[in-house]
Amino acid sequence: MSIHKIAVIGANGFIAIHLCKSLQKKPGIQLYRFGRSPQPADQNGSYATIDLLNQVTTRSQIGTMDVVYYLASETYPITSWQNPMMEVDKNLVPFISFMSAISGTSVKKVVYVSSAGTIYGTTSGKVDERYDKAPFSPYGIMKLAMENLLNYYRVKEQIAFDIYRISNVYGEGQNTTKGLGIINTFIEKIIRKEPLHVFGDGSVTRNYIYVKDVAQLMLYSLENIQTSDIFNLSSNDTCSINDLIAILKQKSDRSFEVEYTQGRQSDNSFIDLDNSKIISKNPEFVFTPLENGIEATFQHIISNVSF
Repeated sequence: MSIHKIAVIGANGFIAIHLCKSLQKKPGIQLYRFGRSPQPADQNGSYATIDLLNQVTTRSQIGTMDVVYYLASETYPITSWQNPMMEVDKNLVPFISFMSAISGTSVKKVVYVSSAGTIYGTTSGKVDERYDKAPFSPYGIMKLAMENLLNYYRVKEQIAFDIYRISNVYGEGQNTTKGLGIINTFIEKIIRKEPLHVFGDGSVTRNYIYVKDVAQLMLYSLENIQTSDIFNLSSNDTCSINDLIAILKQKSDRSFEVEYTQGRQSDNSFIDLDNSKIISKNPEFVFTPLENGIEATFQHIISNVSF
């Protein structure tokens, strides 16, 4: 089945910008970008403002698309910890409105970005896609709810889906003012000669993946738009924050201090993701090593960010 029209919702976001660049390189695709802002993050391609709560206009804007990448999100793991209703109002309700709007249209598949760091909750050992899901943060609880709603719309409206549970992303262009992106945040602090603040003792363990790798792997969803699947989208680089700091010391010619403070309840202390499923679909894919990605990000921030 040929694919022509691809929409990206939340197109001004960090991952979405890199995804759009990858999509624009594929021949035969008409890319349509949508976001809340009246202006696009860049001038590369079609862009329009979208109001997901207005089902009439959403249907007219999206209804003729073949595949929709849904990356819209207005919250972050820490923002809704004290106010769970924020997740319902800002993310769940707009998502249901969107899915209802595209039901019965030409949309054949929705590609959804979920959160590997919050969706599983407390874990031990390797975590594959079948691992029990017990999220304890409102952010992860709503992500799981939206995953389940995709299955509802698959059964009821025959809209296929792919879900990518993405690990900790870093790379060029991440906006750290929103409280996300430990690698980019640390690099910016090193450049500004500020101490690195670590919640807890530095033993918190995460997987880190380069944003350009994320964008490339998400193109898999265009290969068969009639099937539905779920993937951990993670690299082979799982390490503690202390390990990450050691790498930053190797890659930086600048000295810096590290300050440890009390851990946060909202943080998951350990997760080691199994990425064998996504690799089985992309057997020749080579991940960007963490050291190389950090170096590229360091150079980009030095060259492009004003402090």
